[in-house]
Amino acid sequence: MGRYKINVLDESRIFEEREKGIIHTPYQLETQFLSKVKKGSRTDVKLMIGSMIDSGITIGRMSGDSLMQIKYWAVSFFTLITRSAIQGGLDETTAYNFSDNCISEIDKMTKTDDIAEYAINKCVVLTDMVAESRENSVYPQSIRKCLHYINTHLHEKLDLPSLAEESGLSEDYLSHLFKKNMGINLSKYIRTQRLQASKEMLKDKYSVSEIAYYLGFCSESYYIACFKREYGKTPKEFRNQIT
Repeated sequence: MGRYKINVLDESRIFEEREKGIIHTPYQLETQFLSKVKKGSRTDVKLMIGSMIDSGITIGRMSGDSLMQIKYWAVSFFTLITRSAIQGGLDETTAYNFSDNCISEIDKMTKTDDIAEYAINKCVVLTDMVAESRENSVYPQSIRKCLHYINTHLHEKLDLPSLAEESGLSEDYLSHLFKKNMGINLSKYIRTQRLQASKEMLKDKYSVSEIAYYLGFCSESYYIACFKREYGKTPKEFRNQIT
């Protein structure tokens, strides 16, 4: 199936194909690969992907339509690597949102090779996210709890009093501890995370004003100014580049 050598077993000729040595990609190889994702081992993941692409990946037939076949494979692939990422320490909400966004993008695609390339590239990205999460695990529990709360409540009001209460710290100590561990102050981190989330929303059909409102910016113009300062382009210019 295209340049990525994803072979599909023909169930009507299953005995003949097995006699020729055409079998599913071994379970042991699959578990080895997923363990690399779980550990956040980017280099190992890329090496194993390269090796599997060279030798070919063999999967069962899930559809008579080649496009739907590769889409079903990609959904299964993201299900597996997402679970491995969570087991490796990546925040559940972050992992599931990442997976959902990827599957949504795959649903729009019309070329099998594009889907395979996209899935492989995103697997590397997810592995990097696991590695970063594992590095962040050195943060105090109160800071990890604060980070999780921020990342799951970006659409709500986030202020120092509520975050201090959530973290079980005084406001002054949370501010001090956050800056010490993260290298930036709390308000800047929240703004950066909201801007990053807005990039994903710009890939969908949300208007700029809807995004600004949903993510808690005080006005549309302030959101645009923050976005341009962070990324060097306006939200509209960013959207035009990806459509």
